[in-house]
Amino acid sequence: MKKKKKMSKKGISPMIATVLLIGFIISIILLILLWGRDYIEELAEKKGALAEKQNECTKVSLDVVKACWTGDTAEIVIRNKANTPIHKFIFRAVGKEGSPVEKVGKDWTLGSLETKSYDGLKFPTDVGKINNMDIIPHLRVALGHYVPCSKQKITARLTGNC
Repeated sequence: MKKKKKMSKKGISPMIATVLLIGFIISIILLILLWGRDYIEELAEKKGALAEKQNECTKVSLDVVKACWTGDTAEIVIRNKANTPIHKFIFRAVGKEGSPVEKVGKDWTLGSLETKSYDGLKFPTDVGKINNMDIIPHLRVALGHYVPCSKQKITARLTGNC
């Protein structure tokens, strides 16, 4: 007669289970560290580019040649006195009510050492008469991303009819 082998229902030994568990945890930690390193490097590059552009803001020098107001439309002529091109402007007007109204234009650029007229700046009629307008230049960091040069903002005193 043949004896039947009894099948043992034992699992893996506790030592092997511990080694597998430690190996699994180490692989997860390595995966997180590798991903995190790439993320931190990318973040550092972006912050470096922003800091570089903010440093470039110190070179911006603008001058208002003409600033006038007709009805609800303003015309401003700006001269760039520096060799740094401006990629975008924000025109901020404060009306008699005291609340600022901004006009932002992505295509409002100004090349280095260039003089350019920005006319047709329409503001709502409920703003009232605008006496001053703040002009805030922006430099492009990347496509669609700009850094404002708030410290280089200039204020234009608007005169009567253009």
